[in-house]
Amino acid sequence: MEEPGTNSATEPSLHVCPACGSRLVQPTCWKQEGGDRTRWRIWRRCPECEWCGEGVHDETAIDAYDEQLDHGAEELAEELRLLQHANMRELADVFIAALRRDLIGADDFAR
Repeated sequence: MEEPGTNSATEPSLHVCPACGSRLVQPTCWKQEGGDRTRWRIWRRCPECEWCGEGVHDETAIDAYDEQLDHGAEELAEELRLLQHANMRELADVFIAALRRDLIGADDFAR
């Protein structure tokens, strides 16, 4: 009999929370199962509902999960870049407005 989490054909993707359906499930720990390089025990946590679980998964499921984690990291990096750009644009707009109102003088830059 298979342990829960070993049949990747019937289980949902590892990045999907079985409790709330969130697609943000994160690994908290992992290790090879019994020295077998094709099976991994993974502990996972959902940041939205605080579900935690563990299971043994085959290499195919782990590879798919790893791709989802990479995709999520790329999305976060892009979101950070957009946020930094928006913040810099806002700072520049405030600085320009202050210059136009003659609110900034040379002594504002003196040490």
